[in-house]
Amino acid sequence: MSSLSKKLVGAVALLVCLLVLVFYFGRQHDFDKAKQQSAVQASQLSHYFSSELARFATIPSLVSANNLVKSFVSNKKVGEQAVNYYLEDIQRASGASDVYLMDLTGSVIASSNWQVDYTFLGSNFAFRPYFYLAKNKQKVAYFALGMRSSERGFYFSEPVIEDGKVIAVVSLKVNAKKFEQDRQLLNTSQSTHFYISLPDSVIVMSDVASWRLTSLNKLSEQDMVNLIDSRRYLSHIPERLAYSGQALSENVALQRIMLNDKRASFVAASQNIDIIQARATVLVDISHLSAAQIPRLLWFCLFYVVVAALIHMSMVRFAGYKKLLFSRHSLEQEVIERTQALEKAQKALIQTAKLATIGQLSAGINHEINQPLSAMNTYLVSAKRLLIKGDIARASENLVLVQSLIERVHKIVAQLKHFSKPSQTQLRQHSLAQMLKNALMIASAQLKQDAVTIKSAAIDEHISVWVDSVKFEQVLVNVITNASQAMSECEQRELSFELELFDNRVKLSILDTGPGIDQHALGNIFEPFYSTKTSNGLGLGLSISRQIIDSFNGRLSAHNRPAGGAQFIITLQTNKETQ
Repeated sequence: MSSLSKKLVGAVALLVCLLVLVFYFGRQHDFDKAKQQSAVQASQLSHYFSSELARFATIPSLVSANNLVKSFVSNKKVGEQAVNYYLEDIQRASGASDVYLMDLTGSVIASSNWQVDYTFLGSNFAFRPYFYLAKNKQKVAYFALGMRSSERGFYFSEPVIEDGKVIAVVSLKVNAKKFEQDRQLLNTSQSTHFYISLPDSVIVMSDVASWRLTSLNKLSEQDMVNLIDSRRYLSHIPERLAYSGQALSENVALQRIMLNDKRASFVAASQNIDIIQARATVLVDISHLSAAQIPRLLWFCLFYVVVAALIHMSMVRFAGYKKLLFSRHSLEQEVIERTQALEKAQKALIQTAKLATIGQLSAGINHEINQPLSAMNTYLVSAKRLLIKGDIARASENLVLVQSLIERVHKIVAQLKHFSKPSQTQLRQHSLAQMLKNALMIASAQLKQDAVTIKSAAIDEHISVWVDSVKFEQVLVNVITNASQAMSECEQRELSFELELFDNRVKLSILDTGPGIDQHALGNIFEPFYSTKTSNGLGLGLSISRQIIDSFNGRLSAHNRPAGGAQFIITLQTNKETQ
């Protein structure tokens, strides 16, 4: 075998070994990347579902505490239609599927879907765990199929309690499809899927339709009996999904599941969703992990060929260099003679270069010294002229203006810091004029943005009210910014204030020139989750503001002005009420 053939065989053998290593490490890198991706997205998915479900879980508490609901349960002839309207408003504002009220027998006596053909009114859900557990004073989060629609949904229930006794049960249903559609916003990768499974191993939600309401494990006869008795899935019997799993770590596993009639391999990461006792699992497809290494191997082959060609060229050139070295020996004597002559000429050149360098350095040093000296002379002459003029008054005035601006910035920063600092309610006597001034300062950005003119209120600095200043300023800022936003599209944008004193109480009116409040909304604007804004807002600002004023033993009300615009009236006491 020739030398060239041996080198070629060695190069091919080395390439094969390197390709094996590249394949192994590349596959391991992609596998680790898939594990990391599944873990991150599982955490995101769990947080998404937990936060969304927690938001819906708080709504039954608001409904159960509503006085209208309690009055209706006590006397069903009073406010029946009003309760239906109220539940319908809650359903629309929250995005839930249905909100309904059941008596102690499990019969629906009020519902948000009262006006449709499939209304829950008159239906009985006493068999549902979310009813009888809530009847026993428990807060319930439960998954089940709808009795009529057979749609998958999450149910949140809470008891309506009066005088320590349960008088009714409030339930809220959220369709599972809502979350499956929203989940598409979290990830657009075609190789990633997810499912939500309950402790009974049944998949209740997934972006893969064929996985829904299937079981990850084989159900025993006792498990089947328990499922049928619970009626959670009505008459549906979950079939076992073609599934196998191998744990890689605490929350990560290798799973093989049927997908599109083919068995696919996934790296699966799971996280708990505590509010519904479920687990969210994100699966990253690794079925084609080996095939995905082909481009990497091809690129490495190309790189290897290029490197091998460069090495070969270098070796050829090195062989030519050795020939040149051999020829050099025959010329050494001539080179020595020439070198001696060159050394003499080089010494002369070096001496000449030294003299030229000294000349250049002298010129450069002279320039570097003269330049700062000239500048220093110029600055001294200018300083003398400024001192001769002695124009100190204008400089002092400018310093006073700067000082006043700095003090103003400090005041604004200090007020914002005071406004944002959380604190417990502390009722004290505070100047009404000063608190109004602080609120206008905080809301100034919004007022300036909406080009609103402020009509100053003549409020005596000595008028004080019995409030918590931070929370009262919060109410003022909320009402003022609402008024500013309401006037943003009006021709006339004017905000004014009026003050009345009577019987140790103060009535402060905040008036705007906006479009006013719709007549149908006047009775509801202080209700939680009721909002007239279409683009943003949860409808909680005015409700919280009224609660704050109520805690001061005051009153917050609103009505429309005869000349146009809205008027919010805040009534407060000027001293501490004697018990």
